Amino acid sequence: MIVMDLQNAVVTILALVVFTSILSSPSLAAPDTAGAGITDPGPPQPAAARNISCLLAGVEERLQSGHLLDPTPGQVPETADEPGVPVGNGTPLPVEEIPEPVPDYDDDELAMLVEENSISLMLLSVQNAYALYAWDELPAKESAAALRALAARLLKDSAALQVSDDRKALQTSFTRALESYEAAGAALQGNTLLNRTTVDAALEANRQGSDHLREASGYLQRPVLKAPAEIAATSLSLPRPRDASGSGEELVLLQRYVYEDRSRANDISLMLESASGIGVYYLFNERGEAVLAEPGRMFLLVKVKVTNLGHKGESRTYKIRTPDPRDFTLQYRGTTYAPIKLASGTSLGEPYAAATLDRYGMKAGYIVFDVPEALPLDECFVQVNLGGATSPVWALGKTL
Repeated sequence: MIVMDLQNAVVTILALVVFTSILSSPSLAAPDTAGAGITDPGPPQPAAARNISCLLAGVEERLQSGHLLDPTPGQVPETADEPGVPVGNGTPLPVEEIPEPVPDYDDDELAMLVEENSISLMLLSVQNAYALYAWDELPAKESAAALRALAARLLKDSAALQVSDDRKALQTSFTRALESYEAAGAALQGNTLLNRTTVDAALEANRQGSDHLREASGYLQRPVLKAPAEIAATSLSLPRPRDASGSGEELVLLQRYVYEDRSRANDISLMLESASGIGVYYLFNERGEAVLAEPGRMFLLVKVKVTNLGHKGESRTYKIRTPDPRDFTLQYRGTTYAPIKLASGTSLGEPYAAATLDRYGMKAGYIVFDVPEALPLDECFVQVNLGGATSPVWALGKTL
């Protein structure tokens, strides 16, 4: 039968193992028989054979009875060099914990970014706010553009930094300051003229930016560094108005300026009679539309009068050409305003326009400027470019 063949095969293999172990085991020395009372135990049995015989005891009987061998391995005796591993409820050996790697934070870079740029941001913001309070459009737009560019660059640099939890508050305050400064600059960009809405929005954004920047500076452990030379040299004083004319003469309202035409054959009288601001005027058309100034702005009306005083010399040229409206500019500190185009037929009367005048002929009308409502007329001047070096200037806040 197949079972009996399997049992015979196992017995044969075990017999071969025993035989091989006997042949390979070293021979043992004979015991000392010189002593009295010791009987001869017979031929010595090798230790390996004795051990294997113990292991094989009853194997043949178990196989012949149909019982399989116990597959449970025996316990391996401990060696002297290696301590035994505790079994069951023994205390386990401690496991060494490997510390997690510490991230490489950019805390120092963030602090340096705030220290090196805080004064520059604050000075540009103060300059912008100062120009806004004075309704000085050109300095307000220039400082706003510089403030916006600096804030946008720093926002990008700050966002690229990875900071620890200890520096999160600093980064948050600095980011809010930069966002506010960028908003202040954005409110004044483009060709939009200053009005109450844009001025109020820009001033509020500057205030919020300064508050957040002061908060960020409180998280620094060192005082801020000095401002760059080009920022520290920024003048916070508004520019002074230019001289009244090339010769230094300043004209006032109702004071005429006399000059010669290009042929030097005729004398011309130029006068600014009045200056006033209004918020609305009406068109004389079928619908009678009202033209409203934007919030925070006004229409500044300057009445111009030009007269041909008459011929002189031997030239036969008797006619003159009056200045063009584009030759007139309104100046307030560092800002220059050009006249707006005024439609004919309005409640303002006849608009001023260039004309050809015969002897003793006269041309009068209004030139209109769109300016901030808060513009102080006593600091405004109107300059007229008459060609060459001739550019008389009238002070709108003074009169005869």
